[in-house]
Amino acid sequence: MQENRQTNSAVRGFMTIGTLYSFLYCMLASNVMLSMPILGGTLYLAGRCTALFGMLRRPSQESIVSRPMRNTCMALLVILFLALMALMTVYPIGLDSPDFWRLSGIVLCIILRPSLTRYELERALIARKKTMNILFRILAVQLVFLPPLLLMLLLSPMARTSVWALIGGYAVSGILESFPLDRMRDRMRSVSAEDIAEMQALKKVHAFKIFQVVLLVTAAALQVTQVMSYTYIAVTADALILCMAIALLCTYVASAVTDVALRRTLDRKSDPSFLMVFGLIAWLYGLVLFTRSLDMLGSVESYLSLALCTVGATVCVRVLIRMEEDMRRVAAFGIGHTPGKGMDVIRQVRIDFAALLGQAVALLGLTLISIFTPTDFPNDWDAVFRSFSPLLTLPALALVAVAILFALLFPLTREHLSKLRRYTELHEQDRENAPLHDQLEAVVVQRSLKHYGIKLIAFVLRPLYYHKIRGKENLRLDEDTPCVFVCNHGEIYGPIVTNLYVPYSFRPWVASEMTDKQAIARHTMDGVFQNVTGRRRKILGWLMNHVGAPFLTWVMRSVDCIPVYHDNPRKLMQTFRETTAAMEAGDNILLFPENAGTSADHRYVKEGVSEFFTGFTMIGQLYSKKTGKCPLFVPLYADKHKRVITFGVPTRYNAEVPPNEEKDRLCEYLRGEMLRIAGMSSNASTIEGSAS
Repeated sequence: MQENRQTNSAVRGFMTIGTLYSFLYCMLASNVMLSMPILGGTLYLAGRCTALFGMLRRPSQESIVSRPMRNTCMALLVILFLALMALMTVYPIGLDSPDFWRLSGIVLCIILRPSLTRYELERALIARKKTMNILFRILAVQLVFLPPLLLMLLLSPMARTSVWALIGGYAVSGILESFPLDRMRDRMRSVSAEDIAEMQALKKVHAFKIFQVVLLVTAAALQVTQVMSYTYIAVTADALILCMAIALLCTYVASAVTDVALRRTLDRKSDPSFLMVFGLIAWLYGLVLFTRSLDMLGSVESYLSLALCTVGATVCVRVLIRMEEDMRRVAAFGIGHTPGKGMDVIRQVRIDFAALLGQAVALLGLTLISIFTPTDFPNDWDAVFRSFSPLLTLPALALVAVAILFALLFPLTREHLSKLRRYTELHEQDRENAPLHDQLEAVVVQRSLKHYGIKLIAFVLRPLYYHKIRGKENLRLDEDTPCVFVCNHGEIYGPIVTNLYVPYSFRPWVASEMTDKQAIARHTMDGVFQNVTGRRRKILGWLMNHVGAPFLTWVMRSVDCIPVYHDNPRKLMQTFRETTAAMEAGDNILLFPENAGTSADHRYVKEGVSEFFTGFTMIGQLYSKKTGKCPLFVPLYADKHKRVITFGVPTRYNAEVPPNEEKDRLCEYLRGEMLRIAGMSSNASTIEGSAS
């Protein structure tokens, strides 16, 4: 629970609403005082970037910042300096009004307030002060900046109602900016030389590196998107209360509702990287809709598109929070031990860097809008935003698109993360599992890619082969002991529908010929197309050699098949060794044991079940001998006419029975159960699995 709370506070740091409400407040103050809302936002972002740059240059954090990050910070510092020089040169001359300096003073108060709050919080947390003491310190900081703020507001020629509205907005933004307090703890932790060495070692862990890039780009995209959203709201909704209400609905309320809806989804066994891509796509689509709705500024459609951006961003943040727990396991697996607390500091530094990057990009866009807008412009800021909106929307679109690309490159699936949790539990119990370690190392440490192509093919084929699943209540999978699914072949029908619809992960047995391009082409031409002759045979032969065979071998690799060598006893033992290792790593097995040679035409029967090859039962013998556990054999029957896949009653391998007797019992029981499901044998159900 403590680890989860720390993870939530760390990742939540780059989605803090208080900072952006302060940005909105500065825009509203600029609109009231100068009728130029974007100017106030630009000044605030300049100050905010300066504060973030100062945090990253602190001695306690400078050693964590990598050379590319330092170089990027220096480039951003140049942008910041040029932006400030441009603002301080153009506007005082063009406006010829003291209100510009009053606005600058108000923005300075808003910038200094969180810095002083952070300083006081650090002192309080180091001294382990109580919560009430911390709250009093926060209140004191708010009161420190209240007198100069009042002075600048009262000296301005604004109406008193506007003055009191700005004072109320100052209080609200200050409260939102001070919480959550937990994110301060990560910045206070010290980083040792061991922590730095660990992070150097983690650079060699591919899955960890990809996750860090996704985290950084997503955080930067979130900053640009939120700056764009709040700028648009401030420009299109003039009233202070209306701005706050729209901002709450489009950001906080949309985020809270999405977060509640996601809690149940994330508790289920869903693929986090898939949810991440889904959230990014929704985010990108919201940005596209927002760009298209700019012709109707202030329309309901534009605000709904911003809310959709928030929904997508919330999905991404929630998934990142969930994946942070797994990334600790990835880090522990990569370096061989649990990383120290310095990992939290380093993660927070990267989030701060992403915030600096995103806000600097937004600052550049706002500065260009502010500078190239004449000071005597007829206050039509709707037209200004419409003209310069690409300066904010295009960077957001580009960053989200890059985040989608890296999210697709993330190599770990739901099954990998589940195995990683299992490996961690075994490691904590001082139990080793070499096959599981080797399998995880291939996807966690080494460079690997997901097979999206086979998923796309499955997505296209599922509507064409729609099937119902029955009999799942017969199956109670044991996480520690994988099972062996045994299914009828039905020509090529069984392998297709089981790969599409069986709701459990597995590795299929495949004839070795299906993993060799030349063998596939020869087998297909001599079997499926044996009656084709002449020119048509030459064309089909060319297509099989150059298109069909390469495609089928790619499919076999994508489903992570285990080749079966029927005619080579030595290589057949390799099949059993690979199968046993896969089961030790937690994989289920799918096989089709029918012997087509027992039928009259030496083909697989379309209905019913042919006689079995009996050699597959050796899986139970080898696995139980190596692990001391007896695997579960699960009969499946795929009915082509009814379009139903039915799970039969499983039976467990009995290691106490002589192997030959257990081989006969397994084959008799599994085939009988499959025939019973098919309705082709009335007495098959009387065959009992005595070892079940």
